[in-house]
Amino acid sequence: MFTKTFYGNTIHQWFLAAMMIIAALVVGKVLYWLIGKTIKRLATKTRTRLDDILVDMCEEPLVFAVIIVGIYYGLEWPLKLSKDATDVIDKTVRILIIVDVAWLITRVFDSLVEEYLIPFARKTESDLDDQLVPVIRKGMKVSVWTIAIIMAMDNAGYDVKAILAGLGIGGLAFALAAQETVGNFFGSIAIFIDKPFRVGDRVQVEGYDGVVTEIGLRSTRIRTRYQGRIVTIPNMKVARADIVNVDSENGRQIFAVYRLTPDMNDEQVKRAMNILKQSAEADEDTQEKVVTGFFAITEYSRDVMLLYWIKPDASNLETRTRINLDIIRKFKENNIQLVKATPVHTKLDEVELV
Repeated sequence: MFTKTFYGNTIHQWFLAAMMIIAALVVGKVLYWLIGKTIKRLATKTRTRLDDILVDMCEEPLVFAVIIVGIYYGLEWPLKLSKDATDVIDKTVRILIIVDVAWLITRVFDSLVEEYLIPFARKTESDLDDQLVPVIRKGMKVSVWTIAIIMAMDNAGYDVKAILAGLGIGGLAFALAAQETVGNFFGSIAIFIDKPFRVGDRVQVEGYDGVVTEIGLRSTRIRTRYQGRIVTIPNMKVARADIVNVDSENGRQIFAVYRLTPDMNDEQVKRAMNILKQSAEADEDTQEKVVTGFFAITEYSRDVMLLYWIKPDASNLETRTRINLDIIRKFKENNIQLVKATPVHTKLDEVELV
């Protein structure tokens, strides 16, 4: 019975091949169990996390490699196969080994980035490394798998040079079609390096005034101040545009004129200027520098001015409201009268609301 031949091999040879393949699967399963029960436990007792990461990431690729080698010898050793069948098995095994090595490299690199590089980038003050880490992470994966695919195709018998030449011509056409995408990518690199603004900064760029909500590889998103809408601007345009970082200023300058009635005497004018100065200096969101002055005399009024600066992180509207209410109250207490004049209407976009 065992001497009967099927496809050039006896039943005994096919039985040995099947047993070797089953043995390879069993060895792989046992190896997986041993790594989990012994080596992983030993690694957890050490002070460093590096050995835990390496053991955990190498576990599956190592078991996969053992199974591949076991199946290969299970087919090659007991069986007498044709040259074509042997070539197919050899090429398949080489391709699987290349894929396994690429899998191992990307797993280890990805875990090291997650464990060490990302926490380090978060601790630094610069935002550049936080933005570049995902790019490096994806770039490494793409590079490893690209090399693995090229090697696998070469082992499979394909003419890699001809394929790469075709890809080069196609890549040139693709680059011409995607030149805006490439420009936006390099624009994002310029933003990361120059750092004209950060997420959360209020900027004025390309005719828009708002707060930066996201800096991506293709575009920058800004939430406009008055409408609250999200505007997406390509990074290529942002890199070439004149950018005003409003939050980089030391303080917001506020200039106001108060027209007193012409019957105010010298003492009342001085008292009015003192009230203006005290009200501005007393507010918690103004800076120390406050300037007042009596700068105009007309037939209809005595004009005094107030100049002060609001802190960058404070609300302009709320600060000015508090100061103006305090001025009105003190003017009334000191019998200081303002000229009754027709109110001047100002466009909404010319008023600092926040």
